[in-house]
Amino acid sequence: MPLLMVFFLYLAFKGLVFDPKTGGPLFFSKEGPGSMFAPLAISLAAGLIVGLLAQRTRLCLSGGIRDFILIRDNYLLLGFLGIFLGALALNIYFGFFKAGFSGQPIAHSMHIWNFLGLFLVGITATLLGGCPLRQLVLSGEGDTDAASVVLGMIVGAAFCHNFLLASAPAKAAAAGMPAVAGGPGIYGQIACIVGIIVMVCIGWAFREE
Repeated sequence: MPLLMVFFLYLAFKGLVFDPKTGGPLFFSKEGPGSMFAPLAISLAAGLIVGLLAQRTRLCLSGGIRDFILIRDNYLLLGFLGIFLGALALNIYFGFFKAGFSGQPIAHSMHIWNFLGLFLVGITATLLGGCPLRQLVLSGEGDTDAASVVLGMIVGAAFCHNFLLASAPAKAAAAGMPAVAGGPGIYGQIACIVGIIVMVCIGWAFREE
C-alpha cells in the first residue's frame, strides 16, 4: 500500500496523462469542494504530520468509544475532542462556521439517511477493529488487512459515484430553478439498508460465544 500511494503521488506531481482527450489515469474534480485543495507540497507535508501524530497517539474514534464503554478509558476520545474543538475554533475564526445542515458544502438534510449512513460506517469500523483513519494509518505501516480495507474504500467510493448510489448535495433555488433537497436516491437508500443487514449478519455469524 505505501508503494502504491507513492506511485499515485508520482502521477500527481508528474501530471502524467494516458489519453490527451480523456485524461487519466488520475481525474480531478472541476467544480465543487472536491476541486479545491492546497498545493501538493503543503498537502503532503500536512498529511505526513497528521499521519505521524495519528500513528503515535493510536487515534481511533471507534476504538475510543470501545475503550470508554468497556474499560472507561477516555484517552482516544480526548484526541477527537481536541480535533473537534480545533476545527470549530478555526472555522469560527475564518468565518466558515455554519450551524446545522443548511448551506454546508455537499450536505443534505435527509437526517435519517445521514444517521443510517454513519451507522453503517460505525458498525463496519467496529467489526474491523478500527475507524477509517486507523485503517489508513495501519495500511501505511504495512498491515495488509488494513490495506485491503483502504482499497475497498477507494473502490467503494468509485462504485457509488458511478452507479448512482452516492448522495447529492442540497441546492437552493436559483435562476428559475427549484430547490433540491439532496440526499441519497432510491438506489443509495437500498444499498445503505443492504449494507447494514450484511454487516449485522457478519457480526452475528462471527460473534464470540
